[in-house]
Parts: sequence; C-alpha cells; structure tokens
Amino acid sequence: MRSRGSFFAYTKVIRVEGFEQQKLLSQCLRKKIILRRIRFENNLSMTMEIRNQDWDAFLGIVKRRYRVTILRENGYRPLIFRALKRKSTLVGVLLFLLILIYQASFISEIRVQGYERIEEATIRQALKEVGFYEGCKKNVDINEIKTQMFQKLDNISWIGIKYNGSMAEVTIVEGTKETEPVDASTPVNIVASKDGYIEKVIAREGTVQVQKGASVKKGDVIISGEQLIEDKAYANRSEDELVRYVHANGEVKARILYRFQRYQEKYSLIRKDTGKHFYGFGIQIGTFEFNTAKWFWPYDSSNYEEKNVINSIRPLPVKLSVIKLSEVELYRKKRTDEEIKEYANLQVRRFQKEKIPEKAQIINNSLKFEEKENIIEVTVMLHALEEIGCEAPIVKKEPQTDEQEAEGGMNPIGEPN
Repeated sequence: MRSRGSFFAYTKVIRVEGFEQQKLLSQCLRKKIILRRIRFENNLSMTMEIRNQDWDAFLGIVKRRYRVTILRENGYRPLIFRALKRKSTLVGVLLFLLILIYQASFISEIRVQGYERIEEATIRQALKEVGFYEGCKKNVDINEIKTQMFQKLDNISWIGIKYNGSMAEVTIVEGTKETEPVDASTPVNIVASKDGYIEKVIAREGTVQVQKGASVKKGDVIISGEQLIEDKAYANRSEDELVRYVHANGEVKARILYRFQRYQEKYSLIRKDTGKHFYGFGIQIGTFEFNTAKWFWPYDSSNYEEKNVINSIRPLPVKLSVIKLSEVELYRKKRTDEEIKEYANLQVRRFQKEKIPEKAQIINNSLKFEEKENIIEVTVMLHALEEIGCEAPIVKKEPQTDEQEAEGGMNPIGEPN
C-alpha cells in the first residue's frame, strides 16, 4: 500500500497540458496518487500539486500523451537542499544558531515578585551588589546568592530564584518581626512607640503620667511602673525604699498626624481608534523570537493585541501568537476636578495600606491641590487613632555614694586627708 505521507515535506506544483484531462485524473485515482489544488485553466490545461513520492508513478501514467511543466517546488526538504547549496546561507544559519546558544547562557530579564513593604528598587540594587543582574551569566551559584541576599535585606523569611528561559524570576517572602513579650514579673513602663497626641489612657496597673491632649514623643513614659508607697508605716525609710516597681499595663490611644505628597498628571492621554488595523504573527522557539509587528509597524500610534494560538513548553518552549495592530489617534484632554479628586483618594488608600496599621481608625483627612506646570501636587494630611503603648523595662537607679564624703575624714595618724 502506498504511503500516505504529508504534503509538508516535498511537493511539486505542475501544469499538465493535453486532451482527456478527466481520464488522467481517473487513472491517478485508481493508482492512489493524491493530487490537490486542481485548477482547470482551460480545456487543454490544468494545474495541480503532487507529492514527490508520487512523481515517478505519475510520469508513468502521463508518458508522452501530456506535456508536464514543473512550476515550483514546496516543502522543507527542497528549502534545505537549496540552503545547503549556498555556503554563505549555511554559514549564516550556523552563526545565528551559535548566537542563540550563546545568548541563552545569559540572563536577559529579572522579574521580582512577592514583595510588599520592601521597594523593588531596593531588591534590585541588592541583587546587583551580590552579582545577580540582567546580563550576567546563568551559571552563578544560586545558593550563594540567596545567602548574601539574607544578609543584604532585613525582614525577609524566604527567597526563591528560578529560570524561565532567559528570564529569572525572584520571589521574596517578607517576615514579621514580633516583639518578644516581657515577663509579667518584670517591672516595666508603658511608653509611646511613636509621636502623637494622647486621646485616651486606661491604666490597669501603674500610674498615668500624661493627660488627654498632651503631645508625646517616641519613648516618653505614659504609664509608669514606679509607684510611691504612702503608708505611714514606711515613714522612716529612705526615698528609694518608698518606691514600688510593678509591671505597668494599660491601653494608650493617640492621634497620629501623617503628612505626605503625591503627584498627578494634569492632562490625560486619549486614544481614538481610526478603524485601520494590521494583522501579524509572532513565533518564539526557546530564546529565538520572531515578531512581524516589530519588523513592520505601519502606524505612528497603535494598540497592540496578542492572542496565543500555541503555547507549549514540552519538548521545547514553543509559542505561536496572532498579533493585531490597530491605529489610534492621540490627543490630550485636561482632567476634571472630579477625576483628580477620585485618583487622589485612591492614592490615599494606597498610602493607608502601606504605612498605617490595619487596626488604626482614620479620624480626619484633608487634601490640598496645587497646579505646577504639567503636574498637580496633592498634599494629604491624615489623622489616625492608633494604639501606641509598648512595654519598656524599668532600669532601677543604683544608689550613688558621695565621693567627696567618702574621700574625706582623717588618715590613720589623725591628719586630715
């Protein structure tokens, strides 16, 4: 039985001229010769495409009754044969493959993810300092990079690095520093963890040192763990013996002022679709990438849309996508006060999420807008009600001796010192 191979390997596009064309097609059908793309040009001429493996059998049927002309050859096999005949093409292909292999040994992109409080610029700078940056070789010691990153950055509990082709994905998991509780038997004061204005103090143990509305600085004592004994039975004791030290405990609410600035564009960029568009395709095999949109860009301004048709990573990373470029016209439009205020509120919410504790209560906020050339400066003032009390161990004062009195007196022979 004749092999039913694909038309993709090697085919010929031919023109057959002669009488009784239908008879020729019937004979090919009986011989199981597959023909496709049959087009009748006139009563004496037709074109068709035939596989190379059926060529000899087809010539056996045609013999001298028909005139056969080969118009062109298709498929990857003739393409390879033509390329091998040209030494310059072969050298160019080999050089191109060597460049691809060499390029695959370098990191072309680093993607950082997972961070929340640490800024991405700080992480990238730390990676660069330990020798992991875009353009470095991929044969670096990953474990050594991780060890040095733990030393460079504080408050990270895990770091992962993996390669995706020439791209390196760095994942950071931030840790939480929990303050170790002080033993309940240890005398402590309740002090302010940050600057603010006192709103409420409830002392369950200890003595309140500040009143509502008072301004406190970080470290100021709010609830003291030192208590004075007023019992008359201790009247003859020294001042140090009349102080009792306790583990202060209580609730401290303070009003914290946050002031910061954000910036916005005065104009918004409007894109208007003209209705013109252009289709292309993109192919990516491993690190090799070919994109017709990058070679042929017919519009000055356009929207880029890409839809994956094939996206496989086994046995080789292969990606085939269809690209649509739509022409757009760009023009600027001055933003309205409502748009500016709405985006400012979004900026405030982002600041709250990053800088203000979740349990804090926002009492008041105010926004001030100021136009500066092409930008708008937004000054924000927030008042938040927060718990600022934290424990600080009491350092007991050691009794000091009077050095002058100790050095005074008489020497062993009765003369003054």
